[in-house]
Amino acid sequence: MKNKVKRFSLPKFMLVAIVTLSSLIYSINGQAQSAFGSGYDQQDFYKPYSISDITPANMQKWPYYKHASVHWNEYSIYGTEEVSCSKSPKELSVLEGDERLDLNTEWKNGRSFMESFNGTQVKAFVVIKDNTILAEFYDNGFTLDDTQLLQSASKSFAGVIIGRLVDEGLIDTNLKVEEYLKDFKGSDLGNAKVQDVLDMLSGLPALLDYHTPGADGQKWEVEIGLQPGKATGHREYLKDAKAESKPGDSYKYSDINTDVLGLICEEVSGQKYAQLLSELFEEIGANSNGSIALTSDGTASANYGISMTARDYALFHQWIAEGKAPKSYYKSATDASKTKFGGDETGKLFGGGITYGSQSYYMADHNVLYSQGSYGQQGFSDLSTGVSVIFMQDWAVNAEMDKLLESRDKALAIIHYLRIKAN
Repeated sequence: MKNKVKRFSLPKFMLVAIVTLSSLIYSINGQAQSAFGSGYDQQDFYKPYSISDITPANMQKWPYYKHASVHWNEYSIYGTEEVSCSKSPKELSVLEGDERLDLNTEWKNGRSFMESFNGTQVKAFVVIKDNTILAEFYDNGFTLDDTQLLQSASKSFAGVIIGRLVDEGLIDTNLKVEEYLKDFKGSDLGNAKVQDVLDMLSGLPALLDYHTPGADGQKWEVEIGLQPGKATGHREYLKDAKAESKPGDSYKYSDINTDVLGLICEEVSGQKYAQLLSELFEEIGANSNGSIALTSDGTASANYGISMTARDYALFHQWIAEGKAPKSYYKSATDASKTKFGGDETGKLFGGGITYGSQSYYMADHNVLYSQGSYGQQGFSDLSTGVSVIFMQDWAVNAEMDKLLESRDKALAIIHYLRIKAN
């Protein structure tokens, strides 16, 4: 048993401190941020409910979200559009018995990986390499055939699709948004370079208060179908968005950036965003259909709206880990000189050594790219070995930082172990 405990241990130089940082979590720049929190009563997660109890007003709360997020085609206020699976889906093999990764191994403080999954409300966990599933875990009623709303983990898909269009010569990221979306001319977003929008440097204010009525983040969620309310029009909302700093000056996490990227993708390709995603599903070898949520205008919401199975999400990150994504995506996403994210208050919550580029996070010290979405959707691509690790979880708010960091540490522990094993 000692050997089992040791084999998943994360070296001290790789440990990311799991801290609450309450002064930052609850207040960024002096303002309460309802997207952050910790210490929620897990009894609420297990409260009994019936499907009829779920409403547009409570569908993102415990215990209802664990159902709504799996059936987003039914709960997205403006509907969804299908994303087709691959015509040549990857044939996956599953390791069994002693060959698979032993999730009963101690993770930390006497708890095994399996036990720690319960504490972070994991509904799906997959480790894959070379189309072989090395470990897999499902809970909370989630099955192989279910799709999960990726929330902001969807953003990395937009970064990849933009990268493909750059490689095809259809987009120059040094040009301004208004060069591609003519009706954005004169707007703050229109004045930003595409690369600044990709890297969350457009200057638009951060949207981190989603649950306070009347807050900008809450109004935005009305436009994209996450909350009920009177919409003013998705595209008009984007054009009316006001920057609070010059493009390129500072990192500010705003979903608005990604939806603009989705519109640019459609404009230059002449295809709907769902079609572009279907082409990507074809390339990664997706086994199942997915969907993309629609906005108040009926266009795709690229920033949050992808639903897909756990295995297909793992295939996406395996595809990135194997070096098969567009060259311009890697060039931008792994540019460790992009340090403005780390200087931002939200960046500090993620720990040191993390950069942000092309809608993805990069840990240069580990050579790992990852996507991160609300309520615990996380995918990791080990660029050194081709290993993919993904989590689908059901947190109480968008970002429970202790759980976010714990899950990230678990992924790094497994990645590190597999690197040692490969050598």
